[in-house]
Amino acid sequence: MRSLSLNILILCCLPYYAIAENININVVDNANKALPDMVVYLQPEDDISLPFNEQIVEVGQFDRSFTPYISVMQLGNKVIFKNKDDITHHIYSPIGDNKFSFKINAGESQIKRDFQQTGEVAMGCNIHDWMSGYLLIVDTPLFGKTNENGMLDLPMPPAGKYQLIVWHPQLDATNNRVYQSIDLSEQKQVTIKIDNKILKISEQKNQEDFDFLSDY
Repeated sequence: MRSLSLNILILCCLPYYAIAENININVVDNANKALPDMVVYLQPEDDISLPFNEQIVEVGQFDRSFTPYISVMQLGNKVIFKNKDDITHHIYSPIGDNKFSFKINAGESQIKRDFQQTGEVAMGCNIHDWMSGYLLIVDTPLFGKTNENGMLDLPMPPAGKYQLIVWHPQLDATNNRVYQSIDLSEQKQVTIKIDNKILKISEQKNQEDFDFLSDY
């Protein structure tokens, strides 16, 4: 009896996400081909209270590129920029309330916790200007990226109506987003078909014109 009471207490103390079931989201193109690395997030249409997502994002710089190319976080959280190269980078984002600029030496990390608004943060490097990456800041704890099979599992939120939003910086759509309304009192599996094109991603590779920067 004592053991049962202890188990119940542990369950009650666990975060919501630790015990919730999942909703399965599948993102495909108009030929039903899986679309990987698409950011997916859910925003409630009803008055639904959701817990804060404590997931900390790490944006790496490795082999003179941003890894991952796309990251996503909830507004109010922090980001760790981690230079995994043996050279210095000068990371920046030039526009909007989320603009920033700082140098990060080889093997060092920089924590940024002062992003002011939701939206897309385009990032580059002032030293290696072929580098590019994106951070999407959302105002919901329900977010993630699709895997190589175009699938994403998110913790099942309270029942109600939500906007399911798919974003990618190369998605050829207004604000790089596609929307679909869903009712989570009825659905645990959702497929969203993207008719829009995904434009070509610029390669993060050094160019011969910049070989003289290889020591920086």
